[in-house]
This record gives sequence, C-alpha cells and structure tokens, in this order.
Amino acid sequence: MQPAYVKKYFLSALNATPEILEAFLSPLPAEDARWDARPDPERFTLREIVAHLADWNPIFLARIERTLKEDLPILPDMDESQMAIDRDYAHADPHACLARFRTDRANMVVFLSGLMDADWTRVGVREPHGPISLERQAVMVLSHDSYHLEQIVQWLNQGK
Repeated sequence: MQPAYVKKYFLSALNATPEILEAFLSPLPAEDARWDARPDPERFTLREIVAHLADWNPIFLARIERTLKEDLPILPDMDESQMAIDRDYAHADPHACLARFRTDRANMVVFLSGLMDADWTRVGVREPHGPISLERQAVMVLSHDSYHLEQIVQWLNQGK
C-alpha cells in the first residue's frame, strides 16, 4: 500500500460501502416491488445485488488471507451467475443480507488495517487472469463495490 494517507482513505472507503448501501436500501420494505425489478435482463435486481455483495465479502477476504499466508496460492474463479441460482438470491431477505454485508465488511477492514506494508505486495494467482497482488485484490473489492453502487443508483432512478 502506498503512503499512510492513501491507506487511510482506502480503508475508509471500504468501510463506507455498508453505510451507503443502507442509506439507499434500508428504507425499502422487504416486500417493495423495487427489490425485484429488473431494468436490464442481464443484470441483478436490487435483492440479488445485496445477496451477491454479502456472499462476496467472505470470498474476497479468503483470497486475501490465502495470499498473505501462502506462496503464490491459486485463487479459483467462481461463477457468480451460478452462485446466484444455487443460493437463491432471487428470494433472499435483503435486510438480512445488508446486515451480513456490514458485519463481514467490518471484519475485512479490521484484517486489512492490520497488514504491514510488505504484506500488500504479496501475490496470488487469480484464475484465469494470472498473478495479482494483495493490494490489487483489495482495490478490486472497492471497484466491485462501486460497480454495484452505480447499478443501485441507476435502478432506484428508473422511472423518475
């Protein structure tokens, strides 16, 4: 990781995602039809997004932990579409998923906060993409957050 202020901002941004999600989504009752609207047939609904985000926090953290503990671990690719079917994202309780996301993200931030500078340069091998540093894996988490936050804003603004 770069200078201390970069790490501070980065960890702050990771920590903020649950708060942003809750600000956008916690006012929606679980039975609100907006949870299941699919403006784009190729993308997740709001309900599926929060289930997906909740499921991926532990996956991202497990990859980061393996990269820290093992020499060049193979980090298998996962089929997120199949995971959505297998874990029935379409019927997930969105508020429970938000709560799980908040808890798991707090654990991730605590873990990342404790890393030494040299830890951020450790490398894993991400199938099928190749070598990726722990730092880039962590940046990927934040990029993943941003991708879905943008999607949430788009979905909530539909019909306005």
